[in-house]
Amino acid sequence: MAAYRAVFGHVGGVLPGTRFASREEVKAAGLHKENQAGISWGLDPRGERAADAIVLSNGYEDDVDEWDQITYTGAGGQDSNTKRQIADQNWENRGNEGLRRSRINGYPIRVIRGYQGEEDFSPVSGYRYDGLYRIEREWMEAGNAGFQICRFALRRLDDDRQELSSIEGQVQDLIEGRPPRATATVERIIRDTAVVRRVKSWYNYACQICQLALRVNGSGSQYAEGAHIQSLGANDGPDVDGNVLCLCPNCHVRLDRGALYLSDDFEVIDRYAEGIGPRIYLRTVGEHRIQRRFIRAHRRFWGIEQPGI
Repeated sequence: MAAYRAVFGHVGGVLPGTRFASREEVKAAGLHKENQAGISWGLDPRGERAADAIVLSNGYEDDVDEWDQITYTGAGGQDSNTKRQIADQNWENRGNEGLRRSRINGYPIRVIRGYQGEEDFSPVSGYRYDGLYRIEREWMEAGNAGFQICRFALRRLDDDRQELSSIEGQVQDLIEGRPPRATATVERIIRDTAVVRRVKSWYNYACQICQLALRVNGSGSQYAEGAHIQSLGANDGPDVDGNVLCLCPNCHVRLDRGALYLSDDFEVIDRYAEGIGPRIYLRTVGEHRIQRRFIRAHRRFWGIEQPGI
């Protein structure tokens, strides 16, 4: 069997935010070469072993997921039945060696999150591709079970570098020692379109606050906007289902400006008309697991205090 050739960057036009029902579907899409292992590795253009993707789904108890930053545990030393750590890890493990080589060469890593991972950032079911990360450093330390484990610190690439294009030219630059390219012509991802489209489809393009469903130009086509509760730019929010609402343009602008905010029980509160008129609650559906941490971050950003919080 021919050796697997690692592929660095996005593959097959798959947008970050795209969901998959199983690991088999993730593998079929070319995002990760394995059906079970957490680390996908292969040969890079130099013929060296390097990693191109990881899965985060509660595989190791020492993993720490903060969306833009990940502390990832390497492979090895687990009991295959209990998933408990029973031995030290080492750098000779092929997956750990591959991640280390990708850090040295500056290769980006595709991150796929599974439903068993950190609740705030993981899908309710299945798996989700969350874009490109860079490995910043690696080290060895004692884990929670007392055994030595390999650790990797990853940071998500900026939104303007989450490009839907092959990065073969950039990889070749790294291999040949040329400086990174400063400009490129690419198809840009605007705020994880797959996530926004999915959330809007759950509500059939009707606003979760006012229930308005816009029709465009008399054609019958529908229009709504994906609103991030904890904003992406100024407030460092993530592009995940639990941080996105389907809103009409008016409610979107008012939420973004802090004129509207949400209570922890999803009541929609108008800061300038509080107590006037009937109480309104955010419409939700079962697939949409909205996270209160993002609601609280939005309130903190606008200096809004809610009693008892």
